[in-house]
Amino acid sequence: MHPPALAAAAASFGADRLVLGTDFPYEDGEVFLRAVDHIADSGLTPEEATMILDTNAANLLGLSAP
Repeated sequence: MHPPALAAAAASFGADRLVLGTDFPYEDGEVFLRAVDHIADSGLTPEEATMILDTNAANLLGLSAP
């Protein structure tokens, strides 16, 4: 949960190559919501945050709308 680290990862690899993930056991509740908020409030553009939180995983799993 370090915004400069997320910004560096997005700059180095591209926001289109990042997805939200959790450790095992799966985090839920407040811990998960903090992770989502961290990405949404990290200073990335709204489009980049949407890619990380939604679009990239859907594309990776073949769940994108045609």
